[in-house]
Amino acid sequence: MARPRRDLFYECECNEKLYLTHKWLAIYDSNCRNVVNYLVQRGVGTTLYYSTVRCLEKFRVFLIESAQCYTTDVAGQWFRDTGPHPKGFLSALLRLDDFFRYGNVQPINAFPVVVSHYASLCELWKGLLDDYLSTLDQKERSLTQVRNCAARFLHSIQTNGITNPSEITFQVLESYMKDDAHRSHNSDARYTYVIGDILLFMASRGMCSHGLGWYPYFRMHGSVLHMQDLSPEQNSRIESLRNESLAFPSEEYAELIPGFMERFRSLGYSSSPCKAAKSTLYNLLLFLEMHGLGYHREIAAVWLEPEILISNGAGWKQKRRILDLFELYTKEGDIIPQVIFRNQPLLCNSLPEWCRKTLEDFLELKSKEGWEPSTLSMYRSSTTRFSLFLVEQDVTSFSDITVELIKMFNQTDQHMTIEGKNAYNVRIRRFLQFLERRNLIPYGVSFSLACTVAPKENAVITLSEDEKAEIEQAGKQASTSTELRSHAILLLGMKMGLRSSDIVKLTFQDINWKQQTIRVMQQKTRHEIELPMPTDVGNAIYLYIKNGRPETACCSVFVKVRAPYDSLSPAACRYALKHTLPDRNCPGSGFHVTRKTFATEQLQRNVGRGIVADLLGHRGTASVSRYLNLDPDRMRLCPISLEKANLTMEGRRYD
Repeated sequence: MARPRRDLFYECECNEKLYLTHKWLAIYDSNCRNVVNYLVQRGVGTTLYYSTVRCLEKFRVFLIESAQCYTTDVAGQWFRDTGPHPKGFLSALLRLDDFFRYGNVQPINAFPVVVSHYASLCELWKGLLDDYLSTLDQKERSLTQVRNCAARFLHSIQTNGITNPSEITFQVLESYMKDDAHRSHNSDARYTYVIGDILLFMASRGMCSHGLGWYPYFRMHGSVLHMQDLSPEQNSRIESLRNESLAFPSEEYAELIPGFMERFRSLGYSSSPCKAAKSTLYNLLLFLEMHGLGYHREIAAVWLEPEILISNGAGWKQKRRILDLFELYTKEGDIIPQVIFRNQPLLCNSLPEWCRKTLEDFLELKSKEGWEPSTLSMYRSSTTRFSLFLVEQDVTSFSDITVELIKMFNQTDQHMTIEGKNAYNVRIRRFLQFLERRNLIPYGVSFSLACTVAPKENAVITLSEDEKAEIEQAGKQASTSTELRSHAILLLGMKMGLRSSDIVKLTFQDINWKQQTIRVMQQKTRHEIELPMPTDVGNAIYLYIKNGRPETACCSVFVKVRAPYDSLSPAACRYALKHTLPDRNCPGSGFHVTRKTFATEQLQRNVGRGIVADLLGHRGTASVSRYLNLDPDRMRLCPISLEKANLTMEGRRYD
């Protein structure tokens, strides 16, 4: 016989007095009434009914006795401290919390606990869900979890009258995710990922935008940027580009991302930069689609600006480079990681029109002459410095240049070294000669910019015996990719006298393993030489290729240790020497010291100057003579008397 239902605690007459002293109690009793009525309406059995009433009543007594108001944390603490409890107590507290927070019981705490949302879906949603599940390669239990997560979302939007993917908007997603409740963060994350995945599945079929699929993910991580988060000036810049951006629709932008990512991974980038690239590009896509914009590089630049404040600059440059590479990908159809993007405007662009146009013509002429980019950059820097000086002197035309003005510039132009000042003056003088040929200034004015450094002969510095031994010992202990590469590079300089510019350009075709030779087209002289390859050099190169060189399609022997695995710059040779001999800090500490050491050793072994010149790739023997004074044993064999040299001592006495 069923037990008769007794009067419930929230219906007692004594409650009126309690409500006067415990004002929060009326709200608590009201929510308890809602919980019980919710269960009664769903035909709950007497066991769960009385378990729920008993739980809510006991917790009510605890709150009154401890003089505490209801909070979620207090309820959880009470449940943990007073257990163990009957099975229905936890679900009673969870449903009570739902009424306090949302005004109704959330699906995850519904009665019965497992709600078959899938059975209530319309044919369109059910068919899409089945098609999506068929693309997954998971165990049956996992598929059931995915189906329940997705069906819950689809059933919710279906209840709100949405029966087609094209009707899903960002507002619909935000409304659902704001009200959707979960017991734990892990449960919330699982549902969020499933919602995003099924929306991306719909987007791949052209049924909705790709940005909808990424919204749940970035919302969960707090990475959704809205226009209202930007400053008025930033909003104005974006709006000014809106019409222009629509020529590159956001969906076309979305279709390029997978190809970009595939190419990005093929270059050998690790998981961290690949993840950053994917996150950056899809987060930008979300911003564009949320605000009805198309892709434009300037809009992307504005979108990235708040990142400096959000992350204190961490990762901002990486994201900027990813956007630069993607912009290049949209134009060239490929990623060219060697490109250096100039994000800061050139100082020369700030010059007035009267001098900027002439300066551009001069730089274009130098470019046609075939100068290297570094040399062109030096020309730009030096001539810009001179032009800025003219502007500061209120000069409005190059025709106003006088000898006195050039001398004033030379006196006020400061540099850290005399050599640096001379390097600038040489290029400014050539610019003045360019102006002379254009009849903008009289011939001969360029001579007023004098040279400040006279030619000089530097003492030859080589590696000491201790330093050579230290390099040899480092080679024996080398194990990492960088160490193996550094040792092979140092031996090429010490044992074969190769310049750093030639070492980094060395390819597999240049090495003849059978004849043990290396053929090099010297970058400096454009003179081809073929040199015998010592055994220890060949062994060092082989060990690097076998144990240290990353897998890459680059034809250079020596490549970077990080993606992209392309050829090195000559600075890598200087790093190799500095890394192996960290305490070396004296004049001649650059990598060229290995070439000087090689030449000196050859002369000390009685190798003829002509042969040494050939080994160094020199066309004559004049430069080799500089190394003769480093052979003290043979220098002592040919002294000249002081008397024959007409060198007298005080008192004309010679010892």
